[in-house]
Amino acid sequence: MKFGKSICVLNVGGTRYAFTREVIRDFPLRRVSRLHACATEKEVLELCDDYDRDRNEFFFDRHAQAFVFIMLYVRSGKLRFVPGVCELSFYTEMLYWGLESSHLDSCCQKRLDDRMSEIGLDSLSEADIKVSEDGSLSPGESVQRTALAGRARWVEKMRKAFEEPNSSLAAQLLASVSVIFVIVSMIMLCASTLPDWDTAKRNTVEEHR
Repeated sequence: MKFGKSICVLNVGGTRYAFTREVIRDFPLRRVSRLHACATEKEVLELCDDYDRDRNEFFFDRHAQAFVFIMLYVRSGKLRFVPGVCELSFYTEMLYWGLESSHLDSCCQKRLDDRMSEIGLDSLSEADIKVSEDGSLSPGESVQRTALAGRARWVEKMRKAFEEPNSSLAAQLLASVSVIFVIVSMIMLCASTLPDWDTAKRNTVEEHR
């Protein structure tokens, strides 16, 4: 890195991490270590979403909680899924930072395989993951910038729509409709216990005889 201060700050989803240039150079995450070789801000912005030259801060618009677990892997060598986060979403974060499924603990690897099978993918292959390569890397060092395959993305959107009401407008509408149905059901249940309701029901039955 030929510009900026000696201390580099990584801002991932609002969480800040400070490292020296030497640590960045040898960082286990390929996307981060590549920052050390950048000579211009243009090259930096190819790796991160924004850069503050005054503070030498690199901004990544990624899942902050997932990165916490990835940092635990950097420190301890063990990589596990984040509780409450979809396996496919976490796998996408792994690939973004330069990790592969083989870095996962065996139990999590099995969970990922099962999850991929659920969406119709029998194995983890490049055919199901979009991988883009950066020409500045050596031939044997591909940078995996990935998005889930079409079916995987669809499943993830459906999961968010049902489990995370604030994730999108469609999710909010679905949550609102669900609440309305619950309220209507409760009103109908309460009304069915009223004497007038029972009388009207019997009269209707008698009229149809």
